[in-house]
Amino acid sequence: MKRPAVLALAAVAVMLALTSCASSADSPTPSPSSSPGDIQGGTQPTSTVPLVAFPDSQELAAWCPLDVEAVHLHQLTATVSSAAVCSTELGDDGFPTTTVSAVSGGLDELLAAYAAPNAPLDPTVICTLQLEDPLLVWLTYPGERSYPVYAPVGPCGFPTDEAKAAFTALELTPVVSFTQTATGVTTTDIGLGAPEATAKETT
Repeated sequence: MKRPAVLALAAVAVMLALTSCASSADSPTPSPSSSPGDIQGGTQPTSTVPLVAFPDSQELAAWCPLDVEAVHLHQLTATVSSAAVCSTELGDDGFPTTTVSAVSGGLDELLAAYAAPNAPLDPTVICTLQLEDPLLVWLTYPGERSYPVYAPVGPCGFPTDEAKAAFTALELTPVVSFTQTATGVTTTDIGLGAPEATAKETT
């Protein structure tokens, strides 16, 4: 089982990569870079944090903490007891609502897809400047807290089609939502908490 200190060392500061592969030579930008301290190596994601900021809630931070940077699943060797997805939408008023959902199905397939390596660096690939959702999933380990992992990426730093398919196929049970307002955060309980899940091994 990985300890938080080890995971914190495995999490690296990743520069925003230049993404969205394009065949046109008009206004080319450099290809994504590799972070030498990253155990997984290869192309790095365009982002390792949600593209829309979470509401400012300590309870939400306990469900989906961002105090350590997301890592590639291959960097973790541990037993996964449960998983959660935190998805955020902006309301008409411009304030975000983040919904915490427990993963109730499809975790085996997701772990297999997320364990695939990132694409190797390819200096011949031309990418345009944009970001794409890293498709974070928060994995919980027995007796420990949750840690975010990102989807493996292709040569422009976007999640692979296989990872996208596995993420989309997850069966999610909404548990609680958090809505930012002008005066604070409103919490709405949706379910009865994250269900127990059969432990899964990641290597």
